[in-house]
Amino acid sequence: MRVRNVGLRMMQTRVYIVDGDPGIRRELRRTFTSTGYLTRSFASGIAFLQACTRLPAGCVILDLALPGSGGVEVMRELAAAGYRWPVIVLAEHADRAKAQCALHAGSVLFLQKPIRAAELLAAVLNAGAALRGEGGPRHDGALSRAVTLLTPREQEVLEALLGSERIKQTAARLGIAESTVKSCRMTIKRKLGANSTAQLIQLVMRAGVGFGART
Repeated sequence: MRVRNVGLRMMQTRVYIVDGDPGIRRELRRTFTSTGYLTRSFASGIAFLQACTRLPAGCVILDLALPGSGGVEVMRELAAAGYRWPVIVLAEHADRAKAQCALHAGSVLFLQKPIRAAELLAAVLNAGAALRGEGGPRHDGALSRAVTLLTPREQEVLEALLGSERIKQTAARLGIAESTVKSCRMTIKRKLGANSTAQLIQLVMRAGVGFGART
């Protein structure tokens, strides 16, 4: 069963990436633009705050340890200016105090770096639904059926991929050849109509079948 890239049309949520690390900004922009999101990145909280008045509403991916104005200060400035955009906070070293501080300042989610692509895309999907005033993301029935029709082996490989597990690790854990893992990944993409791993992750999030990141 082949499902074309259904559901990708809804991804008009704008994503604003605010991080002082240019490498992380490039990586995050690549992840989001490859799945259809409209993105813009900023190297500092000040640059982002100065641009806010000219930006359409969107979801903010915010580094907690920004140069200059830190992430918490940026969230306070946003709230004081009346912005109610969902903010997902990223931090190198997460702890309870930092998480509570970020949540009190207005973030909707606190994630620790390095971030799994599946986890971050799922968070933005939920944030986008909240931004549009929906109760939650709308799951796609055709995609759900397509995922559940994958073979047990394909589902194992898919879950490993969502957990950002490397091909070599997946092969060793499942006791199969690396070439088998690569072949399964290609078959999964073909069955779900994904042109890239990033699109595949987004489609599975839209399917809402309960796959999660491995621990």
